[in-house]
Amino acid sequence: MRVLTRDQALALVAERHEVMAGTADANPFAAPEWIAHYLRQVVPANASLMLAEAPGGAFMLLERTGRGEAVAVANYYTSLYSPISASGGEASSTVDELLADAGRARPRISALRLAPLSAEAPETLALESALRSRGWSVQRYFCFGNWYLACDGLSMDDYVRQLPSQTRNTLQRKGRKFRDAGGRLAIYTAPADVDVAMRAYDQIYARSWKKPEPYPGFVPGWAAICAAQGWLRLGVAWMGEIPVAAQFWFTRNRRAFIFKLAYDEEHASWSGGTLLTGELMRRSFDEDRVVEVDYLTGDDAYKRSWMRERRERVGLLACNPRTAHGLVLAATERARDVLRPLLRRKAAVPPNAASPSGS
Repeated sequence: MRVLTRDQALALVAERHEVMAGTADANPFAAPEWIAHYLRQVVPANASLMLAEAPGGAFMLLERTGRGEAVAVANYYTSLYSPISASGGEASSTVDELLADAGRARPRISALRLAPLSAEAPETLALESALRSRGWSVQRYFCFGNWYLACDGLSMDDYVRQLPSQTRNTLQRKGRKFRDAGGRLAIYTAPADVDVAMRAYDQIYARSWKKPEPYPGFVPGWAAICAAQGWLRLGVAWMGEIPVAAQFWFTRNRRAFIFKLAYDEEHASWSGGTLLTGELMRRSFDEDRVVEVDYLTGDDAYKRSWMRERRERVGLLACNPRTAHGLVLAATERARDVLRPLLRRKAAVPPNAASPSGS
């Protein structure tokens, strides 16, 4: 078990770039480009990072926080966390080796907080099982739903025919009205276009319902990285010279990821966001030939109009009873598990439910 500074962690990612890229096929948030960007933009320069390694080359990078806890190198920007990097072996044996290395940390790790994980991934199941077999108290909890569309070989024409009638009509009717009024849809992909596209995005974002980004450099920095890699699909709906909606998609390994979206509420009547989604879908199906479109984080109702399938992302809280903090945390979580259904039942009983009518 090694303790790394942020700069040492960045050097590690650069050193193992090719191996990481080859094992981050379906999850862009495990790609070396993402991990390096996250380290630079989010992780403090004085952070303490922990590296667990397995003999086969697999490794797990964690951030050490207060009271001896270790957490995933991930936050709300990360829609899927892959705890194991560069793993080519069988999940359970790899996890055993990594946890054995993590067990050598001094002071001991009191708790692990890993999220958001794929609910059904072999690595998640193996981690949960291995931690329990070591005597840790492990709680799995729900993080969010993830809507997606499996679309290998699907054309835009076929896709539109399968959309709900309201969405289909909006694309056709509002699309004509938008174009007749001088509106246009643009998809920016090249490094030279990033500044123009991001200025439009920032202008729309500032006029939307969205809260300001806590890390102002994160989104434009990721746009620049995506453009350099050929992944960027940043759509902007323009009404004349006014940007009215924007969507930041990126496409990697024949998968399209819908990362950020916003619209100017003053111009919401144009349905610029809906029209942009349609245009970016067309690009994904007919030009990029993607096999999946992923709406990433959340169960927002509008996603059901575009997607067909849903999976869940979960978290693991594992408490080490061999440490004082881990023992207290495990007991606290167990007490919450006992009290939670009781509180739900109490909340479901209306006030004065037992009182006679009219009293």
